[in-house]
Amino acid sequence: MKLNCQSNSTIRKLILLLFIGLYHLANAQTTIQDSLLQALSLAKNDSSRYNILKSLASHSISKSTSNEYNEQALRLAYKNDKLIDAAHQLDDIGYYLNKENQYSKALKCYYEAFEIAENPDNEGKSWKRTDQSNQHSVRLNLLAALHHSMGHIYRSTGDHYKAIYHYQEAKRFLEKAGPQYFYTANMNIGRVYYDLHQLDSALAYELQAEADFIARNSLAWYSFVHKYIGDIYFEQKKYDLAKERYYQGLANAIEKKNTSGIINCQWGLAGLYTALQEPDSSLFYAKAVMDGYFTIGGNPGKDIDISTVYTTMFKAFQLQHQPDSTFKYLLLAHQALDSVSKAKIANLASYQHLTNDEQIRLQQLEKEQIKTRNKIRTYTLLSGLATILMIALILYRNNRQKLKTNKVLETTLSNLKSTQAQLIQSEKMASLGELTAGIAHEIQNPLNFVNNFSEINKELIDEMKQELKDGNLQNAQDIANDIKSNEEKIAHHGKRADEIVKGMLLHSRTGSGTSEPTDINALCDEYLRLAYHGLRAKDKSFNAKLVTDFDESIGMINVVQQDIGRVILNIITNAFWAVSAPKSPKGDLPSEPTVTVTTKLLKSPLGNLGAGDSGLEMVTISISDNGNGIPDSVLGKIFQPFFTTKPTGQGTGLGLSLSYDIVKAHGGEIKVKSSPGNTKFTIFMPQTHSKG
Repeated sequence: MKLNCQSNSTIRKLILLLFIGLYHLANAQTTIQDSLLQALSLAKNDSSRYNILKSLASHSISKSTSNEYNEQALRLAYKNDKLIDAAHQLDDIGYYLNKENQYSKALKCYYEAFEIAENPDNEGKSWKRTDQSNQHSVRLNLLAALHHSMGHIYRSTGDHYKAIYHYQEAKRFLEKAGPQYFYTANMNIGRVYYDLHQLDSALAYELQAEADFIARNSLAWYSFVHKYIGDIYFEQKKYDLAKERYYQGLANAIEKKNTSGIINCQWGLAGLYTALQEPDSSLFYAKAVMDGYFTIGGNPGKDIDISTVYTTMFKAFQLQHQPDSTFKYLLLAHQALDSVSKAKIANLASYQHLTNDEQIRLQQLEKEQIKTRNKIRTYTLLSGLATILMIALILYRNNRQKLKTNKVLETTLSNLKSTQAQLIQSEKMASLGELTAGIAHEIQNPLNFVNNFSEINKELIDEMKQELKDGNLQNAQDIANDIKSNEEKIAHHGKRADEIVKGMLLHSRTGSGTSEPTDINALCDEYLRLAYHGLRAKDKSFNAKLVTDFDESIGMINVVQQDIGRVILNIITNAFWAVSAPKSPKGDLPSEPTVTVTTKLLKSPLGNLGAGDSGLEMVTISISDNGNGIPDSVLGKIFQPFFTTKPTGQGTGLGLSLSYDIVKAHGGEIKVKSSPGNTKFTIFMPQTHSKG
């Protein structure tokens, strides 16, 4: 049955019949509750009492009474060491507290439940009898449920990215638990993206959730998927699609007798008809939302509270041009919103205090674990020393020789550490040496221009004096303009020389390690040319083709310029060394040495998913050559300290190791692919724009 194809009168009759049914359902629940209370008084063991209390919690009309039964069931589970059951009860209690906006209390329940669920020793501690493999699946399902509940908490408190993380964790644990378990995580992830106004991502997850529900033939939450998809279409102003989804959700909710789903879909329709300026339908569904809200005693879902109900009524009466009712519900909405806001602020403050306390507790726990590990190491060391002393007493003469050897080894180790430090410093300065010849070549051009134009200006000044002496003012004026033009060229080339010198100084200094706005494209281009001219200065016969492809959309990004410059220079220098080496005897490699430098901005298809302005956007710098390549047998070792593929005496083996550490310190990584005729190093770094 598709409700959006029926008349409005039929829809209204169905809704009225439903609320009559809810009245009778409340009476029926009272009868069931009386029967369960009688069964509880006759129960002979705690297992039966536990199950009856759970049934009472689910059939209780009052939410406070329901939570009281859950707490009684929790005490029974703890009493009998049924910790898995206790964790389930903590999850149920936390879910109720979250709906009541008692975030800190709910979070305490979840922390306590996680402590139980994460311990594999608690598997099987439940009244439900299952085999060992099922016990493991039950515990994984419990962890999934707890992560799902944590997602609800973080969504309620506005921490959207933590909510997405926990919903994703719920999916991961459920996939491990097995196909018999069902989840609504995709639906809730879509709702979080809707809260973030990332509508494309929201729609993708909601459609996936809809496909999951249909594939598993589990339609209990189907009405909410329709409602959420309708909300997305509404925000996109696709009102016909939104209306179709709201009515489909309403039909499913009525069929499944899902009161919360009915109220939520009616709320969507009320807002839709208000936007469409259809006053009768808007008021009808607004009243239906209010009637349903008070019929079930509030809380049909986290998106609707009493202030939402009154706001919906206010907008509907405003569309009806009924000022008295409009003012009445506007006042009620304002009062309710003020009350709800104060309660939420108080609860959020308590929640924040708890999360801070939990962070402190985890830090203290980590310190205690470190102390315990240190004690174990100390005891192990003392035990080893005792063993050594016993051997020393037996083999005293041999031990004296060992002590002498140890002293020599200590001296050798000290010398080795000193040598390593010197080698690291030498490697840093070696890159400056690589630049020297290139800089000399680069700086010579602007200096030649400065000298030439200076000589020309001297001659022009003499000519201008003569013209002035002869009274030829126009000619003198023209010569003055030429002198001015030459002076501008002198200034331009002087600045160019200044930039080259500054670049050399920047590369050679130790640096403060502070990030600063840097044009990565310019940096790559500069070091490519300097490295090439440096090699040409050593070997005049060397020639190579330089290819660049720079992405201009990268702009200025924050990096430690001298450190990243060292990385780029080191890899480019290695590339030139590779193409200058003799070609493979196979004869299938290109004859013209070529080094290619490319930059690119990679953008995430889902937008910003993390802290910072650019989310998952990455800047890549690719440096490739057509040399002989790196053998597979050594490819995995090239970032190890002191490992080099160059002949003895031509490399320290520290360049790529230091480059790897510098890129890691910037939050990035280096990857390499190599085959004969194509070696490519790619540097990945997060794009952090300058805000200056």
